[in-house]
Amino acid sequence: MNNLLKNWIRRFLPRTIKRHRILSGNLRNDFIATSWHDYPGAILGSTEKPLLDWFVRHVKPGECWLDIGAHYGYTALALCRLVGPSGKIYAFEPMLSTAGCIQETRKINQLKQLTVIPMALGGPSSTGIQHLAVTRGMIDSTIDQDSWQESFLVSWLDKLWPELSAPSSSIHGIKIDVQGMEIDTLLGMQNILRNHQPNLVIEVHDGVDRNLFKDALSTCGYATEAEPLESEGPAKTEEFVSDRSYIFTPKVG
Repeated sequence: MNNLLKNWIRRFLPRTIKRHRILSGNLRNDFIATSWHDYPGAILGSTEKPLLDWFVRHVKPGECWLDIGAHYGYTALALCRLVGPSGKIYAFEPMLSTAGCIQETRKINQLKQLTVIPMALGGPSSTGIQHLAVTRGMIDSTIDQDSWQESFLVSWLDKLWPELSAPSSSIHGIKIDVQGMEIDTLLGMQNILRNHQPNLVIEVHDGVDRNLFKDALSTCGYATEAEPLESEGPAKTEEFVSDRSYIFTPKVG
Protein backbone atom coordinates (compact mmCIF):
# COMPACT_ATOMS: atom_id res chain seq x y z
CA MET A 1 0.00 0.00 0.00
CA ASN A 2 1.55 3.34 -1.04
CA ASN A 3 1.85 6.35 1.28
CA LEU A 4 -0.82 8.39 -0.51
CA LEU A 5 -3.41 5.66 0.01
CA LYS A 6 -2.31 5.14 3.62
CA ASN A 7 -2.66 8.85 4.36
CA TRP A 8 -6.09 8.96 2.70
CA ILE A 9 -7.34 6.02 4.79
CA ARG A 10 -5.82 7.49 7.95
CA ARG A 11 -8.07 10.59 7.63
CA PHE A 12 -11.08 8.42 8.52
CA LEU A 13 -9.56 6.53 11.46
CA PRO A 14 -10.45 7.44 15.09
CA ARG A 15 -8.10 9.96 16.72
CA THR A 16 -8.97 9.11 20.32
CA ILE A 17 -5.91 7.91 22.23
CA LYS A 18 -6.70 5.03 24.56
CA ARG A 19 -5.58 1.58 25.61
CA HIS A 20 -5.58 -0.97 22.77
CA ARG A 21 -4.82 -4.67 22.80
CA ILE A 22 -2.26 -5.54 20.10
CA LEU A 23 -3.99 -7.94 17.73
CA SER A 24 -1.16 -9.99 16.17
CA GLY A 25 2.58 -10.41 15.77
CA ASN A 26 5.38 -10.61 18.33
CA LEU A 27 3.46 -8.43 20.83
CA ARG A 28 0.05 -10.03 20.44
CA ASN A 29 -2.18 -9.48 23.52
CA ASP A 30 0.10 -6.82 25.03
CA PHE A 31 -1.41 -3.34 25.39
CA ILE A 32 -0.38 -0.02 23.88
CA ALA A 33 -1.75 3.49 24.46
CA THR A 34 -2.20 5.15 21.06
CA SER A 35 -4.89 5.90 18.46
CA TRP A 36 -5.97 4.22 15.24
CA HIS A 37 -5.20 7.48 13.40
CA ASP A 38 -1.66 7.87 14.70
CA TYR A 39 -0.42 4.28 14.79
CA PRO A 40 -2.73 1.65 13.27
CA GLY A 41 0.19 -0.69 12.54
CA ALA A 42 0.98 -0.96 16.24
CA ILE A 43 -2.59 -1.89 17.16
CA LEU A 44 -2.73 -4.44 14.34
CA GLY A 45 0.72 -5.75 15.30
CA SER A 46 1.78 -5.55 11.66
CA THR A 47 4.47 -2.87 11.79
CA GLU A 48 8.26 -3.03 12.28
CA LYS A 49 8.39 -6.80 11.65
CA PRO A 50 12.02 -6.91 10.37
CA LEU A 51 13.15 -4.84 13.37
CA LEU A 52 11.27 -6.95 15.93
CA ASP A 53 12.57 -10.16 14.33
CA TRP A 54 16.11 -8.78 14.51
CA PHE A 55 15.56 -7.94 18.18
CA VAL A 56 14.50 -11.54 18.85
CA ARG A 57 17.80 -12.79 17.41
CA HIS A 58 20.08 -10.27 19.12
CA VAL A 59 18.58 -8.92 22.36
CA LYS A 60 19.27 -11.00 25.48
CA PRO A 61 17.76 -11.12 28.98
CA GLY A 62 19.36 -8.68 31.41
CA GLU A 63 20.69 -6.31 28.75
CA CYS A 64 20.34 -2.52 28.59
CA TRP A 65 18.95 -0.94 25.41
CA LEU A 66 18.07 2.63 24.45
CA ASP A 67 15.11 3.46 22.22
CA ILE A 68 15.76 6.97 20.89
CA GLY A 69 12.72 8.36 19.15
CA ALA A 70 10.40 5.90 20.86
CA HIS A 71 7.11 7.34 19.49
CA TYR A 72 4.27 5.47 21.25
CA GLY A 73 6.62 2.82 22.66
CA TYR A 74 5.94 -0.11 20.33
CA THR A 75 9.62 -1.02 19.91
CA ALA A 76 10.35 -0.20 23.56
CA LEU A 77 7.64 -2.69 24.51
CA ALA A 78 9.27 -5.34 22.30
CA LEU A 79 12.67 -4.66 23.89
CA CYS A 80 11.19 -4.89 27.40
CA ARG A 81 9.81 -8.35 26.68
CA LEU A 82 13.23 -9.55 25.50
CA VAL A 83 15.46 -8.10 28.24
CA GLY A 84 13.00 -9.21 30.92
CA PRO A 85 12.66 -7.84 34.45
CA SER A 86 16.43 -7.98 35.03
CA GLY A 87 17.14 -5.73 32.03
CA LYS A 88 16.79 -2.00 31.44
CA ILE A 89 15.14 -0.06 28.61
CA TYR A 90 15.37 3.74 28.33
CA ALA A 91 12.81 5.26 25.94
CA PHE A 92 13.54 8.82 24.77
CA GLU A 93 10.49 10.60 23.30
CA PRO A 94 10.50 14.42 22.97
CA MET A 95 6.76 14.99 22.42
CA LEU A 96 5.32 15.26 25.91
CA SER A 97 1.85 13.91 25.16
CA THR A 98 3.33 10.88 23.39
CA ALA A 99 5.82 10.26 26.20
CA GLY A 100 2.81 10.24 28.54
CA CYS A 101 1.28 7.48 26.42
CA ILE A 102 4.46 5.41 26.81
CA GLN A 103 4.14 5.85 30.58
CA GLU A 104 0.59 4.51 30.32
CA THR A 105 1.83 1.56 28.24
CA ARG A 106 4.50 0.95 30.89
CA LYS A 107 1.88 0.91 33.63
CA ILE A 108 -0.72 -1.31 31.99
CA ASN A 109 1.91 -3.89 30.96
CA GLN A 110 3.73 -3.68 34.33
CA LEU A 111 7.10 -2.91 32.73
CA LYS A 112 9.27 -1.93 35.68
CA GLN A 113 12.36 -2.28 33.48
CA LEU A 114 11.21 0.66 31.30
CA THR A 115 12.26 4.27 31.99
CA VAL A 116 10.58 6.98 29.89
CA ILE A 117 12.57 10.16 29.30
CA PRO A 118 10.54 13.03 27.73
CA MET A 119 13.27 14.70 25.69
CA ALA A 120 15.16 14.51 22.43
CA LEU A 121 18.83 13.63 22.09
CA GLY A 122 21.10 15.80 19.97
CA GLY A 123 24.62 17.20 20.07
CA PRO A 124 26.15 19.65 22.56
CA SER A 125 25.47 22.56 20.18
CA SER A 126 21.75 21.75 19.85
CA THR A 127 20.77 21.58 23.52
CA GLY A 128 17.96 23.61 25.05
CA ILE A 129 14.42 24.22 23.84
CA GLN A 130 13.63 23.59 20.17
CA HIS A 131 10.45 23.88 18.10
CA LEU A 132 9.50 21.58 15.22
CA ALA A 133 6.40 20.41 13.38
CA VAL A 134 4.56 17.32 14.57
CA THR A 135 2.71 14.54 12.81
CA ARG A 136 0.92 11.48 14.21
CA GLY A 137 2.31 11.98 17.70
CA MET A 138 5.94 12.61 16.79
CA ILE A 139 8.33 15.51 16.29
CA ASP A 140 9.50 15.51 12.66
CA SER A 141 12.16 17.69 11.03
CA THR A 142 11.47 16.21 7.58
CA ILE A 143 7.94 17.60 7.06
CA ASP A 144 6.58 21.07 6.24
CA GLN A 145 7.60 23.29 9.14
CA ASP A 146 4.75 25.74 8.44
CA SER A 147 2.35 23.28 10.10
CA TRP A 148 1.65 23.11 13.85
CA GLN A 149 4.81 23.01 15.96
CA GLU A 150 5.58 21.78 19.46
CA SER A 151 8.33 22.81 21.87
CA PHE A 152 10.62 20.12 23.22
CA LEU A 153 13.75 19.73 25.31
CA VAL A 154 17.05 18.55 23.82
CA SER A 155 20.18 17.29 25.58
CA TRP A 156 22.99 14.92 24.62
CA LEU A 157 23.62 11.37 25.78
CA ASP A 158 27.25 11.80 26.83
CA LYS A 159 26.06 14.36 29.39
CA LEU A 160 22.91 12.53 30.48
CA TRP A 161 24.03 8.93 30.80
CA PRO A 162 26.08 9.27 34.03
CA GLU A 163 23.04 10.98 35.59
CA LEU A 164 20.58 8.35 34.37
CA SER A 165 22.53 5.25 35.29
CA ALA A 166 25.52 4.09 37.28
CA PRO A 167 28.76 5.04 35.48
CA SER A 168 29.67 1.37 35.07
CA SER A 169 26.33 0.43 33.46
CA SER A 170 26.83 -1.10 30.04
CA ILE A 171 24.71 -0.26 27.00
CA HIS A 172 24.23 -3.26 24.74
CA GLY A 173 22.21 -1.68 21.96
CA ILE A 174 20.66 1.57 20.72
CA LYS A 175 17.77 2.02 18.30
CA ILE A 176 17.67 5.48 16.69
CA ASP A 177 14.66 6.78 14.74
CA VAL A 178 14.76 10.56 15.04
CA GLN A 179 13.13 11.87 11.85
CA GLY A 180 16.09 13.57 10.21
CA MET A 181 18.14 14.42 13.31
CA GLU A 182 20.45 11.40 13.06
CA ILE A 183 23.75 13.28 12.74
CA ASP A 184 23.33 15.48 15.83
CA THR A 185 22.12 12.50 17.85
CA LEU A 186 25.23 10.49 16.95
CA LEU A 187 27.62 13.35 17.68
CA GLY A 188 26.07 13.75 21.13
CA MET A 189 26.93 10.16 22.09
CA GLN A 190 30.51 9.86 20.82
CA ASN A 191 31.98 8.87 24.18
CA ILE A 192 29.17 6.43 24.96
CA LEU A 193 29.57 4.69 21.61
CA ARG A 194 33.35 4.46 21.88
CA ASN A 195 33.24 3.18 25.48
CA HIS A 196 30.31 0.74 25.22
CA GLN A 197 30.38 -0.22 21.50
CA PRO A 198 26.68 -1.17 21.42
CA ASN A 199 24.80 -2.51 18.42
CA LEU A 200 23.32 0.43 16.52
CA VAL A 201 20.03 0.22 14.61
CA ILE A 202 19.42 3.50 12.77
CA GLU A 203 16.58 4.49 10.45
CA VAL A 204 18.01 6.93 7.90
CA HIS A 205 15.63 9.64 6.69
CA ASP A 206 15.25 11.87 3.68
CA GLY A 207 17.25 15.11 3.81
CA VAL A 208 20.09 13.68 5.92
CA ASP A 209 23.42 14.40 4.22
CA ARG A 210 24.85 10.92 3.63
CA ASN A 211 28.49 12.05 3.67
CA LEU A 212 28.08 13.94 6.96
CA PHE A 213 26.18 10.95 8.37
CA LYS A 214 29.05 8.62 7.50
CA ASP A 215 31.55 11.10 8.95
CA ALA A 216 29.59 11.10 12.21
CA LEU A 217 29.58 7.29 12.33
CA SER A 218 33.33 7.20 11.73
CA THR A 219 33.91 9.83 14.43
CA CYS A 220 31.99 7.61 16.86
CA GLY A 221 34.15 4.59 15.99
CA TYR A 222 31.68 2.80 13.72
CA ALA A 223 32.04 1.32 10.25
CA THR A 224 30.16 3.20 7.55
CA GLU A 225 29.24 -0.02 5.75
CA ALA A 226 26.04 -1.38 7.27
CA GLU A 227 23.66 -4.33 7.06
CA PRO A 228 20.18 -3.43 5.78
CA LEU A 229 17.53 -4.54 8.23
CA GLU A 230 15.25 -5.71 5.43
CA SER A 231 16.44 -8.94 3.86
CA GLU A 232 16.50 -7.86 0.22
CA GLY A 233 19.52 -6.11 -1.26
CA PRO A 234 23.26 -6.50 -0.60
CA ALA A 235 24.60 -8.02 2.62
CA LYS A 236 26.30 -4.69 3.43
CA THR A 237 26.09 -1.23 1.89
CA GLU A 238 27.07 2.41 2.22
CA GLU A 239 24.13 3.52 0.06
CA PHE A 240 21.38 4.30 2.56
CA VAL A 241 17.81 4.40 1.25
CA SER A 242 15.51 6.88 3.01
CA ASP A 243 13.14 5.51 5.64
CA ARG A 244 15.04 2.23 5.91
CA SER A 245 16.88 0.88 8.95
CA TYR A 246 20.46 -0.37 9.03
CA ILE A 247 22.65 -2.26 11.52
CA PHE A 248 25.96 -0.55 12.30
CA THR A 249 28.86 -2.20 14.11
CA PRO A 250 32.11 -0.81 15.59
CA LYS A 251 35.17 -0.63 13.38
CA VAL A 252 37.46 -3.62 13.54
CA GLY A 253 40.93 -2.86 14.89
